[in-house]
Amino acid sequence: MDQPKKKPKVKVKITKSSYAFNITDYDDNARFLIGWPGYRTANNKSGLGYVETQAEWAHMQGVMIRWMMTGKFRTHNPFYLLGMTLIGVLYGGIPVLLIFHEVSVGGNWSILVLLVAAFPNIAIGILLLINVVLSIVDRNGKTVTRD
Repeated sequence: MDQPKKKPKVKVKITKSSYAFNITDYDDNARFLIGWPGYRTANNKSGLGYVETQAEWAHMQGVMIRWMMTGKFRTHNPFYLLGMTLIGVLYGGIPVLLIFHEVSVGGNWSILVLLVAAFPNIAIGILLLINVVLSIVDRNGKTVTRD
């Protein structure tokens, strides 16, 4: 009497994506630099650490500001261009016009305090507007969004 052979059970190894892919194998900076993309989830970390999350957010903002200052923060998507234009006008255009108006009218010196306090926002707004113009002028150039 031949008994049917039982198939051996195959042990399935369940892997999480953090176990299957380790960013430190491909990028040496991710292991050492807090805030570098991949640091939060490298080496079996959960990626939920508050300090690491904020550091990665700050790293991303720094990269975006660097792109804006070098004129590489470009896109051809009309919705992104509209958003960049609106934010640029609200942050950079309107405050600059208000400051010029106060100075030309001969307003008091409190406008200089406003200028110093609002300078980072004004700078970001003007940089966004410059990058919008560069995006429109150079239609075949390389973009951040790869569109």
